[in-house]
Amino acid sequence: MKKNMIPVALFAVLATMAVSCQKENVLDFVSETAVSEASTVYTVQYAVNGVLHSATIHNEAEEQALMQYLMALTREGHEVSIYDEEAYSHSVATKETQVHTTTSEANATTWTLQKIHEGYKVTTIHNTDTGEYTCIATR
Repeated sequence: MKKNMIPVALFAVLATMAVSCQKENVLDFVSETAVSEASTVYTVQYAVNGVLHSATIHNEAEEQALMQYLMALTREGHEVSIYDEEAYSHSVATKETQVHTTTSEANATTWTLQKIHEGYKVTTIHNTDTGEYTCIATR
């Protein structure tokens, strides 16, 4: 009996030490997962001057932050294209193009978000001479 007690006690001590060495709280991780599942999660693909990037959007704040970043790149003279990966892959195979021109960045952002949620790929160009945003939606 005495021989079995030492390994059991040693195992108990090592188990408590292993738990205390964890860097993150397991309960925090669970709550973050629950928040992600409660909100709309989707992946967007965007290209800046033809270089493809990807971003996962978890909520509206992240969506707005990404759009502000992309509009800033557009203002700097870059050609930016963006689409919702899932909505674009489920869109109808016919070629449809819509063009929207505005001087308002907020209007261009709103229109672009609406179109990418509808399954369009939107390319945005900014004309620095006229201050106009030209948004071209294709699917």
